Amino acid sequence: MIMKIAIVHYDISMQTGAQRLVLGMGNSLKKLGHEVAYFTAIYDQEKAFEEFRNENVIVSNGKLDYFGRFRAITAYRESKEMMKTGINKFKPDLYVFSSNYYLADNYKPSMIYCHHPEQLLIRKGDFIRKLLHFPIDRAENKGFKETDIILCNSDFTKSAINEKFNRNSTIIFPGVDVDKFTRNEVDEEYILTVNRIVPNKNLIFAIELIDKMKKRDNKIKLIIVGVKQVGFEWHLDELNNKIKELELSDNIEIHTNVTDSELVNSYKNCSVFLYTPKEEHFGIAPIEAMACGKPVIAFNTGGPKETIINDITGYLLEEDLDQWENKIFYLLKNNQKRMDMSIAARNRIVDEFSWDAFMRKIKDSLDKIKVN
Repeated sequence: MIMKIAIVHYDISMQTGAQRLVLGMGNSLKKLGHEVAYFTAIYDQEKAFEEFRNENVIVSNGKLDYFGRFRAITAYRESKEMMKTGINKFKPDLYVFSSNYYLADNYKPSMIYCHHPEQLLIRKGDFIRKLLHFPIDRAENKGFKETDIILCNSDFTKSAINEKFNRNSTIIFPGVDVDKFTRNEVDEEYILTVNRIVPNKNLIFAIELIDKMKKRDNKIKLIIVGVKQVGFEWHLDELNNKIKELELSDNIEIHTNVTDSELVNSYKNCSVFLYTPKEEHFGIAPIEAMACGKPVIAFNTGGPKETIINDITGYLLEEDLDQWENKIFYLLKNNQKRMDMSIAARNRIVDEFSWDAFMRKIKDSLDKIKVN
C-alpha cells in the first residue's frame, strides 16, 4: 500500500548522524513508492544537508531554546505547533518519529525510529534535570508503550528500550551512501575523528592521546572535524585551550562547519579513523569511515561493538592510552594490515550498512502497519 508518510524530527539544521538518518530514511521510503514530508520546527538551509532543499520540508519556525538553555523543554512545548503545521499541509497516513518520541501515542498510526530514549541520555545524579523533565519523561513512556512499531539503531538501544519500556523493537542500522563514501587506497598520513563538538564525545581523550604519541613521533597529525552545537560553544574554546596548553598546535587541527564534500574527502584521505565517545548508542562516523576503507579504532562499548569487527575492520579497545597509541602506530607502519582492514571494512559496509539494506528492512516493518 502506498502511503503519505511524515518523518518528524524537531531540528534538521545540523549536519550530524541523526539528520543524515532522517534524510536517508526519507529517500528509502520514496524509493518504495511512498510520498514523504519532513515535519520540523528548526530548519536553516545554510546549516542543513543540502539535499533537504529539494525535499518537502514543512517548518513551524519553532524555538531552539529559552535563554540559551532548556532545549528539551522548548521542543516539548513547541512540538504540538510543529505537528499542527505539518498536518494542515500534508495530512499523513503514517507518522515516523525520529525525535519527539513522546508524541507517538497522539498521532496514529505511528512508528518510532529510536536513536536512544531521550530520558536515558541524562547524567546520573542530575536531580534538577529529572525534576524539570518529569512531564516529558512520562509522555515519552506513553509514546513508547502505545506506538505501533519501534525501530532502533543498534542492539545497545534495543536493550535499553526493552529494559525501560518492556517493548520489543526491530534493529535497522542507519545506512551509508556507498556511492558517495567510496574506498580510497591513497592517504595523506593523518589521523581523523569526526563528531559534534560537545563534551560527551570525549575529544579531550583524543588530544591527550596525540600528546602522548608526539613523544614517539613529533610529526603525528590529528584532524578533528566537528559540528559546533548551540549552547556548547565553550567546549570548542576548551579544546583549543587544551591544544595550546600541551603545545600541540602543529599536530592537531579542528575544522568546523565543513561542507559535505569536504567531510567525505577528509574520510577518504586519512590513514586511520578514531572514534572517542564512550557508551555511544550507535555512531554514524565509524561506518562512514569504513565505507571509505579506513580502519576504525573505538572503545569496546555501545554501538561500535556492533559495527566494528575487532582486528578485521579496526580495533575495539579499553580506556588505555597505551593501547590506543600502540594500535595506531602499528597500523601506520604496517601497510599490508591497513590494506587488509580497508578491504574488509568497505565490504562490511556494502553488505550490512548500505541504504539498500536499510530499505529492505524498513519495508518489512511498513508491511505490518495497519492504515485506516
